Amino acid sequence: MNLSPINPNDSLNITHALYSGTTGSGKSVATQKAGLIKATDQVAFWDLYGQYKGRTFLDRTVRTYSTLSGFLRALQAGRKTNQGFKIAFTPNNPPKDKREIRKLFLKVCGIVWGMGNGFHPKTLHFIAEEINRVTNTSGDEDSIYGEILEVGRKFNIKCHSVSQRLAPIPQTVIAQSGYKWVGRQEAIGDVERVAREMQLKPSEIMDLERYEDNKVVRLEYYFKKPGFNNVKKDKFVFKKAA
Repeated sequence: MNLSPINPNDSLNITHALYSGTTGSGKSVATQKAGLIKATDQVAFWDLYGQYKGRTFLDRTVRTYSTLSGFLRALQAGRKTNQGFKIAFTPNNPPKDKREIRKLFLKVCGIVWGMGNGFHPKTLHFIAEEINRVTNTSGDEDSIYGEILEVGRKFNIKCHSVSQRLAPIPQTVIAQSGYKWVGRQEAIGDVERVAREMQLKPSEIMDLERYEDNKVVRLEYYFKKPGFNNVKKDKFVFKKAA
C-alpha cells in the first residue's frame, strides 16, 4: 500500500502534541479538553483496544473500522470533503506480540500519511493511543510514524501521541511535540524524564494528585505550550458517570 501526501506547504503552522500519564491520569480526557482539537475537525485514531468504539469524541460519533481497507476508504471519502469526522481503526483481534502490533501501527500511519494535503482546508489530526506499545527505541523513530512527526506539518497533519510512559518512547516523539500534557506518573524513570522535558522538579511531578469521591473526579496535570518556560499547572474536574 503505497500512499503519498500531496502539496507540501511550508507556510503551515502546525505543532504536534504529546500526552503522558499513568492509567487513570486523564490522557484521553486531555485529548478532548486541552483545546487542540475541535468538534468540527477531521480526526483519525489508532485505537488498538477499542476505547472509542461505540463512543463519542467531542460529542461526535466515532466511526470504527476493523480492516485497513475499510479505514482507508473512510478516510479517503472524508478527506474529499470539508466536513469534520472522527474515524478510528480497531482490529477485531489485536495481535499480542509487540512486533506485530508495531507492524500494524505503521500500516495505519502509512494510510494517515497518504491523506496529507498541504492545501486542504482541514488539518488531519491523528490520535495515536498507547504509543509505548508500538515503539521500540528511546532514540530516533526511524519509520513512517517518525516521518509524520518530522514532516507531517507541511502536509497538514497534526499528530497527537498518547503514552502511559515517557521514559521508553522515542526522543523523536518528545522533540517534535511542542505541546506536552503530563498527568500522574508511577515510575521514577518517567518522573525524571518528564521533569527534565517540562523544566520542572521531580517532586512537582510526583505531587500531582487524582481525587475521586462518589460524585466528582479531579485530575491534576501540567501543560506545556511550545517554547521554554511556558508550563502551567491545572486540573480537570468532572462529575462521575452515574
